[in-house]
Formats: sequence, C-alpha cells, structure tokens
Amino acid sequence: MVHPHAALLQEFQISANKLVPLTPPEIVEEAKKLVQELSANENAGVEQIRQALIYVGQKEFPYRKAYEELCAKDEEVRMQEIVLGKLDASVKGKIEAVTTHGVHILDFVKSSQFEALDSSDRLAIDTAVLDAHDQLNQQCDERATSRKASYDELVARWKATEEKIQAMIEVLKGMADRDPKWHDEIVGRARQFEEGWSVVERDPTEEEVQKELEYWARVLGESEDEEVLE
Repeated sequence: MVHPHAALLQEFQISANKLVPLTPPEIVEEAKKLVQELSANENAGVEQIRQALIYVGQKEFPYRKAYEELCAKDEEVRMQEIVLGKLDASVKGKIEAVTTHGVHILDFVKSSQFEALDSSDRLAIDTAVLDAHDQLNQQCDERATSRKASYDELVARWKATEEKIQAMIEVLKGMADRDPKWHDEIVGRARQFEEGWSVVERDPTEEEVQKELEYWARVLGESEDEEVLE
C-alpha cells in the first residue's frame, strides 16, 4: 500500500541521502531510520513528518553551513574551469563567447541563448555540468577532510549560531502570550522560522528573526500603551 504522504517521504529520503559529508554518522543513520519508520507507519501524518524534517535539518545545520563555507569560496570559478575542460572546441567557443563577459556557466544554461543551441550541444553542456558537480563534491570532501581542524572550528561556530537563532525563536513564541489579539499571528511566524530548519526548506537567519522580534516589540508596545490610555 502506498503511504498517503509518499511524496513528502520521498523528499525526506532524498534529503537524508544527501546530508553533507562529515556529518556525524549517528545523525545520518538517525535520519535514515526516521524515514524508514515513518514510511512503515501509514498513520504517520504530515505534522509528524514535518517535525522529523525539522529535527534532522536542525541537527545537520552546523555541519552543512561549515561545509559550504569551507568549499564554496571558489566553487563558481572551479565549476566553470571543469565544464570548459570537458567540452570540444566548437561547443567551448559558444560558451566562452558568453562567459568571457562575466556570465556564469550555470546562469547561461538557464538562458534563452542556451535553448537556442542545437540539442547535441545542449546535451554535451548538461552532461559536463553534471560531471563537474560530481567532481566538485569529491574535491570538497577531500578539502574538508584534509582541513579537519578548520572544519571543526566552523562547525562549533555554526552550532552556536543555530542555538542563538533557536533561543530567539523561543523569545518570539513567548511574546505571543502578551496580547491575545496577536497571539496566533506571532505563533505562526515562529512556526515559519522553525520550519526553516527542515532539510527541505531555507534556513532561518539571525537577521530575519531579529527583525521579527523588533517588529513585534513595537506592535505589542503600542498595544500596551493603548490599553493604558483607555
């Protein structure tokens, strides 16, 4: 029997299989176990799956951010070099006519100019880009492993960031009790930030949560002032 939320579970499975290298094995295994357990439980609802996604994403967050920071600085340049090195002269020339003017290869393949190429050229470029992604991932794994001390320092810093953001979200939740008028809206915004921890969503940022805290501090302050005047 197909699980009623099979699509969401498949998304979870794909994400669990793509946790960044050097994520502790116990986190990877826990993520895969959660997918298996939820898939086997036809009564598992969307909220239960959502909470599992948030749980895994929040645990992986510091390792992923450290990995990205360690590897992403020159990735665009290396990507372009690898792709160009895999193409024959005629196709390479068509790309360089664009990239020499500052357009990155990944932007080019999304453009109308790319669609105007014949199918064999598009296939060659698409294949080169996919191969380049695989090569970059392998290089990044090697770089992160060889620079383990730097990686561990970055993980610690991003873990502190994750804890700070979550603490700020908890403050936001607490603000909901100050005024019934705004309670549901504030709780909803806190929920949106927490959903950002999910492995399939965009990470919450300290700046975004801080702006939300400042906004509601003003709104609630004005409401409390109005109550005093009344």
